[in-house]
Amino acid sequence: MKYVKVLLWMAVLLGLLVPDLSVAQTAKFRIGCALPLTGVFGKEGNLVKDAYTFWAEAVNARGGITVAGKKYAAEMVFFDDKSDKAESAKLVERMATLEKLDLILGGFGTDSVFAASAISEKYKYPMISGGASSNKLFERGFKYYFSTLGKATEEVRGCVEITNSLNPKPKTAAIIGSDILFTALAAEGYRTYLKKLNIEEVYFELFPLSLEDYNSLLFKIKQKNPDVLLVGSHLKVALSVMKALKEVDFMPKMVAFSYGPTVPDFIKSLGKDAEYVVAAAEWAPNLPYKDSVFGTARELNDNYFKKFGRYPDYVEVASIGGALVQQWSIEKLGIAPPLKEAGRVKLMEELHQGDWMTVYGRIQFGADGANVDHPPVAVQVQDGKLVTVFPKEVVEKPVLYPAKAWRERK
Repeated sequence: MKYVKVLLWMAVLLGLLVPDLSVAQTAKFRIGCALPLTGVFGKEGNLVKDAYTFWAEAVNARGGITVAGKKYAAEMVFFDDKSDKAESAKLVERMATLEKLDLILGGFGTDSVFAASAISEKYKYPMISGGASSNKLFERGFKYYFSTLGKATEEVRGCVEITNSLNPKPKTAAIIGSDILFTALAAEGYRTYLKKLNIEEVYFELFPLSLEDYNSLLFKIKQKNPDVLLVGSHLKVALSVMKALKEVDFMPKMVAFSYGPTVPDFIKSLGKDAEYVVAAAEWAPNLPYKDSVFGTARELNDNYFKKFGRYPDYVEVASIGGALVQQWSIEKLGIAPPLKEAGRVKLMEELHQGDWMTVYGRIQFGADGANVDHPPVAVQVQDGKLVTVFPKEVVEKPVLYPAKAWRERK
């Protein structure tokens, strides 16, 4: 009997000394994201996945998210919305109701994020996106949607304002873009800034994202012979436009895209044919941004290359910035997992009030959820690399203008 009692006491003591593994295994923040890992935006969606993975690994290497002196791991849970907005909405519903995740981050593509954020608003999940910037995202009166990117019509400003520094200054421009939310609004943004600079618009067309015959479209533009071609684009559109320009043997003095050339696959796919292309951006590694987690913009850029064998696109860094301010807000509020609705409401309120300096730059959300202070940047492909050419305060190299005709290139 004494032997049995001793064993019982030993079991009690061991129970006190050995940690409850079931608790330890669940003591983490589970963070979901629906994004296009396949489909037309699969390339871009996987970039955002890499960005969130990079952030989570950096945080976990430091012990995790710190709440009231305790460390909680950040676990990313990714779902493939297959580049379909309805699927994205369904996945967010699943994350909120079945998976009961603590937090949700935004994916890629305005149409998908537009649908997904309507569901996150319904269930009071703050959603910060670094991969969507259509103005319409901010016109719904939502309290739980936030974006680290500038608005689409503003994002392309640098691609037009850079013409002030060109010699001779362009006199005419053509605008085209696919007819989805982000790219159509980018085209409208071009139009607005062309008027301000008194550059004549000689052609304007929005075309279906499914367009196959780019040659006919670009041949019509060739007939107008604009000095500048401005394109509302994603990667697929940008690649298709460049290939068609070469096939119809036309190269305006400048070609600029709202999105696509900053994705590594653009230069990789086109090689020397990517030279002279200008693109909108909202971050570059030579900008004077830094934070306590990732260091300087240049350090993040270099460490990203070590991890993935390529440098980050600005959408990736914008996504990292969103994950960072969500983390810092959680830590400030002292909310431990699992997060309940009351905690998510407090998080939403804190995101509306905060003002942060990150490796992506300053992030401060307005009442509509848009980042109120993120100036546009323009980059250009020179010698197979992207260099900052606008604004003048951060120029790495002068813009190359006019672009050489195809037959003059080696």
